[in-house]
Amino acid sequence: MTKWEYKIVDHSNSTAMGYSNEETEAFKIEHKDAVHWKYEMSRIELNKLGKESWELISQDGPKQIYLRRQI
Repeated sequence: MTKWEYKIVDHSNSTAMGYSNEETEAFKIEHKDAVHWKYEMSRIELNKLGKESWELISQDGPKQIYLRRQI
């Protein structure tokens, strides 16, 4: 029987993703050519979670993302 660990991630703003105000401003400058910096930040953070074996289950609009990984 497979056991899963679940996680809900808030991607509503940069602070919820773990960035300080200074880090957010630096990110905006670094990714100024991105169509939407918050989307780019969210994508980067999701890729980090994927490297930790988290799988996307569902997304509740742009705010909450539901993930799981096998334990």
